[in-house]
Amino acid sequence: MSAVLWMNIPLMVVAFGLMAGLPLWMVLRRKEWHGKQETRAVPAYIVQQRREAAVQRQARDRRPARPVTGGANW
Repeated sequence: MSAVLWMNIPLMVVAFGLMAGLPLWMVLRRKEWHGKQETRAVPAYIVQQRREAAVQRQARDRRPARPVTGGANW
């Protein structure tokens, strides 16, 4: 029983190495991928929420216009 357990450890190391190493090797061997920097994209619904929040913030921060001539106290 003990020999079977100790034989599994090198097999697990080999299996893990293949699972991690093969995709990494496939990515690294492609020359057109080197030096490419991706920009982070913002989803459209977040952009829309930010625009709506900015419009609401501007509307809230505006002071109401008082009439130039006349008023309630005149």
